[in-house]
Amino acid sequence: MLRELRIRNFAVVENVTVPFAPGLNVLTGETGAGKSILVDAILLVRGARAQTDVIRADAESATVEAVFAVPDGGVAAALDEAGLTVEEGEIVVRRELSRSGRHRAFVNDAAVTVGLLERLGDALVQVHGQHEHQRLLEPVRQLDLLDRFADAEPLGERFAALFAKHREAREDLERRRGAGRDRAQREDLLRFQVSELDAARLRPGEEEELRTERRRLQHAERFAAGLEEVGTLLQDDAASAAARLARATRVLTDLGRLDPAFGAPVEMVEAARVQVDETLAAVRALRDTIVFEPGRLEAIDDRLDALKRLARKYGDSEEAMLRFRAEAAAELDRLERHEELLGEDERRLAELEVEVTTAARALGAARREAAAKLAPAVQRELRQLGMERATFEVAVIEAALAEWGPRGAERVEFRFTGNPGEPVRPLARIASGGELARSMLALQVVLSGYERAPTMVFDEVDAGIGGRAASVVGEKLAAVGAGRQVLCVTHLAPIAALAHQHVRVTKSVRGGRTRASAGLVAGDERAAEIARMLGGDASGAAALEHARALLRGRGAQGPRGRGV
Repeated sequence: MLRELRIRNFAVVENVTVPFAPGLNVLTGETGAGKSILVDAILLVRGARAQTDVIRADAESATVEAVFAVPDGGVAAALDEAGLTVEEGEIVVRRELSRSGRHRAFVNDAAVTVGLLERLGDALVQVHGQHEHQRLLEPVRQLDLLDRFADAEPLGERFAALFAKHREAREDLERRRGAGRDRAQREDLLRFQVSELDAARLRPGEEEELRTERRRLQHAERFAAGLEEVGTLLQDDAASAAARLARATRVLTDLGRLDPAFGAPVEMVEAARVQVDETLAAVRALRDTIVFEPGRLEAIDDRLDALKRLARKYGDSEEAMLRFRAEAAAELDRLERHEELLGEDERRLAELEVEVTTAARALGAARREAAAKLAPAVQRELRQLGMERATFEVAVIEAALAEWGPRGAERVEFRFTGNPGEPVRPLARIASGGELARSMLALQVVLSGYERAPTMVFDEVDAGIGGRAASVVGEKLAAVGAGRQVLCVTHLAPIAALAHQHVRVTKSVRGGRTRASAGLVAGDERAAEIARMLGGDASGAAALEHARALLRGRGAQGPRGRGV
């Protein structure tokens, strides 16, 4: 439930805090006072796209903040997925807009994505504005409403998953059949490629080893001469390092006999002699690797050229070529087993066809059963809304197998006529604005018990409704508000009089600047506002008495929530 809405520097709102209560909350005010700004603010915290042009003219940023009491279920799951928690049974959602375009979103002061706000918004608030009337004409929207009424979402999800598997299996089968037409030619190519790669006897790292060996062969004489010189410097020459270290050892040993302190460096000299010996061993090992094998350099060049030719065809390294060989061998195996695998694909597709058909029948049966209940329920609501002779039908039309889609095997069409003797036609073709508004409201009343969000916002859904129907609309909205929170922007006094809480939006000009404000009204203030909505003099005795009568009528019906 939405407990409080805080708005700063948003459109013509400078700074407003609006509390909301359980049950039916109405927002009223003169045309253009800014009622829809509050709805726009709710849409923003619900994840709507942020625009810099809604920032107040004299401000660099705008903030909209909403405090929600959090129900169990989808909200807690979405928060947990994002690593957030509910604090004392509520969350605070905030959108910050900046002229620089760097807009930010927060939940309980933790930065979040707009995608998370959208998921939270779906679980917290449903907004039904005048644009919903047009959406009602879309076949997909009509199908959604029927599935919600039928509680058929699980059946729909199962069908969609099976339909996707069936489509994938059909595509696999078509690919395999297509491959079969060119199978012989493809098999010949793959056999040649596998044979060529096998004959090459590829080994990972071989090319680098060959290039190292090639460098040594190219510079073999230089390497040999250099190592020979090093050996001479270290040991073979009379003035070599080994000879000099041996002489140093003898001298220090003799000095140590006279005074042990002078013999101490012998250990370090001995260590140096050990290092020289180890160096000589390494030099001899390197010298042994130098091979003057006739023709070896040519053989290496031939092998490198062969590897280069294979690399141009199959990959830029031994590892890549071996992967290509493995993939080619696997494909060759599949082609050689083509008939066997084709049979398996056909059996799999047949099994999935049975599953998809079964799922489609279950989903279609649920839709037809729900349609038989939804149509008379909506028709009853339409009659209570002043359309006593209206006929409303929900047609579930089965599509041909080739026309099945992820949503099922049927399309849904809402049909309507407001005149006896006239055939029902698709709602999109014959409904006037008033008929469409009432049809939308009737549907929402019927479907309100299936709505998951605890808060429903109706933005002037009473357009085109007046007279006795206005009182009925108010009663319907109040009835919906008995089980959840309802926020309704309205111009109709009978609806406003039935609200559990009344918010008035006003606009004023101070210092040459327009400012919109909103606040609760009760008692005489509320009576004056309802008198204004009745079209009379808000301070006139007759209008005030009429307004008080409407309010008393609300009280006579008993409490529907927390009043004001």
